[in-house]
Amino acid sequence: MRKEIANKCLDTLFKTPISNEDNLIIYDGEVDEEEYISWEPVEKTLSQDFTSLENEFDIKLHKSIVEYFNSYWFADLDGFYKEHYIALKPVLPKSEISSFRESLKGYKENHGNSLKKIPIGIEGNGLLVVIENKSGIIQLEDFERGTYEHIAENMQELIRNFRLKR
Repeated sequence: MRKEIANKCLDTLFKTPISNEDNLIIYDGEVDEEEYISWEPVEKTLSQDFTSLENEFDIKLHKSIVEYFNSYWFADLDGFYKEHYIALKPVLPKSEISSFRESLKGYKENHGNSLKKIPIGIEGNGLLVVIENKSGIIQLEDFERGTYEHIAENMQELIRNFRLKR
């Protein structure tokens, strides 16, 4: 979807602040005057093994989480889903597992040492986007209220139905 729109001369959809020289595989061209660079999603040819991460946290990650991190390298994956603006975690070379590990560690510490839900992004009003680890259901978590709102049956439904503007 993003490639189709970008091909219609809306190249800002594929620009991001440069985050790390190691991510050159997705970057295209030069950094502009605003410190942004064009990027393209790149299909991954090797799968990341999550066994050590699962052992470290004593969990078995839902298959959709593993698929999410093993499909493409990308900088930004965001859009509107229903009435929510959703920004999902980027998957960048040499940083995806360490960044995800830190996210899991913080989430576990703030949730009574539990990883029944896995953080995967953020909603425009500051709510966490989480995957229910057992079922793969996508929810919005309001940490302050201790509530969860079911928004999608799975990652595929969420991503396939992103709109780029309201």
